[in-house]
Amino acid sequence: MRSCGSYSERTPASFWWMWRSRVVDILCNVVMGPMIDRTNTRWGKTKPWIVTSALFMTVTNAFIWYVPDVGTGGKLAWYIILYVVMVLAWSGFAIAYRAFVMFLSDDIAERDSAIQYRAIFTIGGTVVGMIMYGQILASFRRSEHDSCDNITYSANNSTNGSVDGVSLEMTVSQRAPSENRTGYMVSSAAVCGLLLLSLTAVVFGTTERKDISATSGGKRGQNMFKTAKIVLTFRPNVYFLLAFFFVQVPLSIGHGAIALYVQYSLDLEDQIENVILALMVASAAAVPVIGLVVSKVGRKTAYICFELAAVPVFIGFQFVPKGSLVVFPITIGIGVTTLAQMYIPWLMMTDIIEDCYLQTGERLDTPFVAIFLSINSLAITVGLIMGTIGLEIGGYKLGSCVQPDTVGSALRILSSICTSVLTFIGVVFAWRYPITEDRRKEITEAINKRKLSRNSQPDEIQRNGSLSNMNGKGLLTEETSRPEGLQEEDKLLSSELDLSVLLDCRESVV
Repeated sequence: MRSCGSYSERTPASFWWMWRSRVVDILCNVVMGPMIDRTNTRWGKTKPWIVTSALFMTVTNAFIWYVPDVGTGGKLAWYIILYVVMVLAWSGFAIAYRAFVMFLSDDIAERDSAIQYRAIFTIGGTVVGMIMYGQILASFRRSEHDSCDNITYSANNSTNGSVDGVSLEMTVSQRAPSENRTGYMVSSAAVCGLLLLSLTAVVFGTTERKDISATSGGKRGQNMFKTAKIVLTFRPNVYFLLAFFFVQVPLSIGHGAIALYVQYSLDLEDQIENVILALMVASAAAVPVIGLVVSKVGRKTAYICFELAAVPVFIGFQFVPKGSLVVFPITIGIGVTTLAQMYIPWLMMTDIIEDCYLQTGERLDTPFVAIFLSINSLAITVGLIMGTIGLEIGGYKLGSCVQPDTVGSALRILSSICTSVLTFIGVVFAWRYPITEDRRKEITEAINKRKLSRNSQPDEIQRNGSLSNMNGKGLLTEETSRPEGLQEEDKLLSSELDLSVLLDCRESVV
């Protein structure tokens, strides 16, 4: 039997709410993608969405920690509205921010560099946010509190994951005293300040190439379903999305169940925070290593190698002894795999967008990004559902301070066998991905030729205009400077001469 600790809130009920929220995220991506794609302002296509969405995210993140005194129904409506606004804002920000890289430059090497920096700051920002958030909350926490000591659930509650109003109110009052509430508000304000600082860097530190973003989008009058069909049936994108999906699902399972695995399978509850921190630090430190490997062997090969290496790492979860710190090197391996999954697919996405542009003549940057993010949310949703089912099969008792040994066994199987099999399926689809390094070089050369051709057109037009000006001005000046006799001669030979005069002369001669 396993005793429940501070991470007991990672229950099937919480997994249930998490995958429900991901479904909403998928729908929001579908809605926001076409709206961003059809945007064309003086500030560009994506920057207005980045600014607006970030501001909405800042406001909702501040208000979501405020509990209004409006009764249970009012609080429910308050948080539903805030949640919907936050998800919509996050979808608009994520799509615009990801597609923004394509509009920074038309040089593929510069885009790859921007994607690498984005991965570094994404992981670094996550680590900084975790440390900052945790330290602020710890400074306001007055006493340690076991979340399961003062909560009791009935059998019905363990089934549907709901509690009555009195129990909920007691739980909130016990688990969130005034000091903790102040800590949440202060930490939220710190996160909002960090978000505004990052937004300032994007707005004033980068420039969107409107000559690129203005040409991005489907054909005029083309509906979103036609555009989605082009994206979803483009052969390289099909294999890419399938590979990404089957690799992302096990990573979602691992990220969602890592705390429970450490707690119930290894009896290392006091090491949960350290394990999660090791995973994030390993991801941040792996950025230059993965970038070097990609530059040496190519994107497709590097992606396959890193994901194949993840298979034995996942299997290792099954054989970690209880109480052993061997979990740390395994977690570091998962961190490297996580970074490879975050970084390399976005490099491959740029190749897919350029290849589709060469074959169809349409730049569909935003639709490709929106559908890619939707597949990402779908994979996370499936991973959370599988985690919920695994805990249910293992006999997880919601709210109980003691869990059966079968929960630890179920988490081992879920984190090892399921994840390794799904990852291997993803590698098979990645092997079928048609854009090899040779094909990528062909795409790069074709894009460069188009760019040179497009740049040479204004010069040709300018030269033609100069010749026209010479014919219109220089020749007239030359004509006016000719002798008078020659001007009369030209008049006789001009096209305005009446040819009937010549006919009369011929008749008179006869």
